[in-house]
Amino acid sequence: MSSEELAKTMSERRVNRQAFDAVVQFRSGSRRADVKVLDISAMGARISGVFLVREHDQFFLKLPMIESVAARVVWVAEFEFGCEFVRPLSDIMLDAIIRMQP
Repeated sequence: MSSEELAKTMSERRVNRQAFDAVVQFRSGSRRADVKVLDISAMGARISGVFLVREHDQFFLKLPMIESVAARVVWVAEFEFGCEFVRPLSDIMLDAIIRMQP
């Protein structure tokens, strides 16, 4: 995805994301890795990782304080990707997760 396409995708979000800086576990089938969540909203997150993902890939993220969250890849640009949570986080849970970041 080009930088122009990425900027357009980010500007078309349904909700604003909040800055977030935490390393969490990514799991897809037998693949597991630590990834960095760069920003987050109730609907999804922007993630930095060093392995190949494709649009529509499904995976799980282990966020602070809650069980693993199912998500799918919406866009990919170099070593970052955006994801949409299968079930949006509640506002209360999102606030708690953000407060728990280091």
